[in-house]
Amino acid sequence: MKYFLLSTTGDLNDQDLVLIDDPPKGIGLRRFLMTKGRPAKAFYPAEPKIFLREEHPGLKLSSLLGNTESYLIVSSEVKKVFEQLCAGCEIEYLPFDLYDHRERLYSRDYFIINPIGALDCLDEKASGVKYGEEGSVVDIAEFVLDPAKVQNAPALFRIDKKPSKYVVDERFVQAVEAQGFTNVLLAPLRMLERA
Repeated sequence: MKYFLLSTTGDLNDQDLVLIDDPPKGIGLRRFLMTKGRPAKAFYPAEPKIFLREEHPGLKLSSLLGNTESYLIVSSEVKKVFEQLCAGCEIEYLPFDLYDHRERLYSRDYFIINPIGALDCLDEKASGVKYGEEGSVVDIAEFVLDPAKVQNAPALFRIDKKPSKYVVDERFVQAVEAQGFTNVLLAPLRMLERA
């Protein structure tokens, strides 16, 4: 199985694309939960709204909405693919209403996908993982997967040493190609070869 790093910012070179800078209104300090893979549903607003900012005037919608929060934000069609590929996995699908720069309702078709937890999937030595004095990860030179650790991995998961990073497998890539999803940027991940 091949694995790919999924960008949450999308194509930053296309200024026409929607780019989100904020979490849903009302989530407050709990905004980090959807970045770290912690359950957020209990704190999620009853009527979640995200407003576009003037700094990013793009209005072109895409299958994946780029954002600066490290959220995985996708259309209902992409959500369906994740629901099929990740059946039985603990994932929150959090809907929201998207408002344009003039605070008018723009779309109700998007979800923040929050895979709960993260997978110990890296070969630490090959990845160049460095720890700080307090034991937290301060740097990862390259994400290199350990084949034994991803043997039973789901189609979508977070990297435990960097939970704001999302990994998908080749089945999702096939769905992207088959359904023509837009603004989905993928980088192949190296797998450590065992001697």
